[in-house]
Amino acid sequence: MKQGEIMPWDIRESVRLDDVELAYRVVGDGPEAAVLVHGWPQTHACWRHVVEPLSRGRTLIVPDLRGYGDSGLARSGDYDKRATAADLSALVHHLGFSSAVVIGHDRGARVAHRWALDHPSDIDALVLLDILPTRVVMDTFDRDSASAMWHWFFHRNPELAATLVAGNVEAYLRHFFARVLDSGAVDAETFQHYVAAFSDPGHLRASFEDYRTGFATDLDRDQADHERGLRVRAPLLLLWGAEGGLGGTDVVRVWQEHHADPAAVCGHAVPGGHYVPEEAPGDVVAAVEAFLARR
Repeated sequence: MKQGEIMPWDIRESVRLDDVELAYRVVGDGPEAAVLVHGWPQTHACWRHVVEPLSRGRTLIVPDLRGYGDSGLARSGDYDKRATAADLSALVHHLGFSSAVVIGHDRGARVAHRWALDHPSDIDALVLLDILPTRVVMDTFDRDSASAMWHWFFHRNPELAATLVAGNVEAYLRHFFARVLDSGAVDAETFQHYVAAFSDPGHLRASFEDYRTGFATDLDRDQADHERGLRVRAPLLLLWGAEGGLGGTDVVRVWQEHHADPAAVCGHAVPGGHYVPEEAPGDVVAAVEAFLARR
């Protein structure tokens, strides 16, 4: 960990919601709220490089999603994006804010997208990192993309996946983090934090349930909402890794088709691959600040 860098897992708070105990951290005390929403196989710690600069002049809310990290398991057993987005909406209101800037990466960006559809008044601005809409991904799988995203299909069988991965969590996660461990974008201490977070059998299975719902409830809702004309309404910034799976994709154009005002959508590639907040934190901070300043 770099000297002076915030250790995001040092200070934890939690709130008991209807279905889950949600863990989070608050950094800063500015009048505008911003929520950072992590993906898989990570926790709130993926934002460790950007927490301090993004908290200047605003209140930063950094949660663990239901079933991830320090947050509890859902009593209902539901891990669909609607339920997870409702957690975050409730958290923002619990902390006294009526709305927030929402920044999501990976699975967290899919939660953020659903949040923007279900609770548009909650979202002042939306930043999505390294994803395309779920319905687009599901409708365009081919041999190459399915090979690259094989774990989506493996994880959609949560019981089997959890049984096979349990006891081998470090080796399994090392497969996904190999490149960023080699580059130093994810240091050994943070990697061990991720390993510990997914070594609990209940949390491991819950994270796979997150994927299973993507092929079922989440996809059905996304398709139905798109067909009836529901679109994101908040200003939207997109960032993706130039060396990742979206490197050759017109990400902005795809998302313009999922927005009420295509002119409100902007974005560009940043250096590195999929783990954008850890591989290109300076670029993320600069792009977010410039985007928010233009509103």
